[in-house]
Amino acid sequence: MKKKFVSRQQLELLPERLRKAEETKATEELHFYMWDLYEDNKFKPMNILVVGAGASYAAALFAKHALRDEMRTPNVEAVMPQTAARILTQFDNVNNGEWNPKYNLVLGISYSGRTPDIQYVSELCRTKGYPFVLLTGAEKTKLADIYQEKEGMKIISYFNPNDTTGKERGIISMLATLAPTIILDDNWSCKLMEENQKALVEGKKFVSNLNICEIAKAIKRSPIIHILYEWDTLATAIDLESKFIESGIANVVLHEKKNFSHGRCTALYHQDFALVINLNRCQIAISLYPEHKIKNLYKHQYDESLAEFLTKLCKGKSAHYIEIGTAAMMPNQWNIEAMTKSPYLITAIGEELNIDISKPFKSFPKEAIQLYDYKGDF
Repeated sequence: MKKKFVSRQQLELLPERLRKAEETKATEELHFYMWDLYEDNKFKPMNILVVGAGASYAAALFAKHALRDEMRTPNVEAVMPQTAARILTQFDNVNNGEWNPKYNLVLGISYSGRTPDIQYVSELCRTKGYPFVLLTGAEKTKLADIYQEKEGMKIISYFNPNDTTGKERGIISMLATLAPTIILDDNWSCKLMEENQKALVEGKKFVSNLNICEIAKAIKRSPIIHILYEWDTLATAIDLESKFIESGIANVVLHEKKNFSHGRCTALYHQDFALVINLNRCQIAISLYPEHKIKNLYKHQYDESLAEFLTKLCKGKSAHYIEIGTAAMMPNQWNIEAMTKSPYLITAIGEELNIDISKPFKSFPKEAIQLYDYKGDF
């Protein structure tokens, strides 16, 4: 049965698809484009807006950290298209829009390149004269009917004609989230292809060591999942949230860790839930003592206390507790190593629940397609 699921097929194709995406010139093209902009701005901090919808929003949040580090600017925002539209037009009625924020670059992320919301943002940028770059998995020539590459508009594609695996299929995005993330990370360092492949292997191994059967039973009984994150692990949190919700497996509640202490724990006492996922950063990259578990490497005392609290609370509620963390010091690498776990985790849980996460509907609702394809103002 599992082999018949579209999600399992897509998961098995993921490593090769990522490898082929990395073999393109997208990394170098984006790198040189960004540094030309930086030079034109006389190496002063730039204002950058990154926009992504659905699964691409997690990649946009990752891009926020990557661009802040490499372009040496704190002025990077990562938002969804509707927020981007509000930001770009908020003061259109005041002094001919002079109060609107000015951006040196707006970066849109879209696997298909045809996402109506991203097209809408690109058009706003055109009318306002802001440079817009589309990072996409689509073949550039197939987008000629939508985008015209000229001054202020550029398409950077990780489409590889030598990739024989075909396009990613299904509602849940695996490649569409990880490919732009990895390309953005490669962009700021040497080629990390083998390390990224290794991260996928480790992600598969991590999930194989979980009691997926019991986790799935708990979710079927109470489809609520709590995820705890920090500022630099939000990309992974959003990736997990998006996949759990879009597959229909469970609703997700997000908690910034320290804010969780300000009364949000009440929900876990008074409501049933199936799973808590705690995203953990470590204090040191390499443990000198292999027998030490990750809990001995918590970054702060609060993290250790929080883990003890959540473990005890989950036990009392017959719920499950998972820590996702790696020994990577830098946020970029941490998120890549953590995000490579999510496709394996969601697919495995879906299979136990007899849900093909890539195809949770026998026939996708027409009214939902109409909302997705909507092309007017929003």
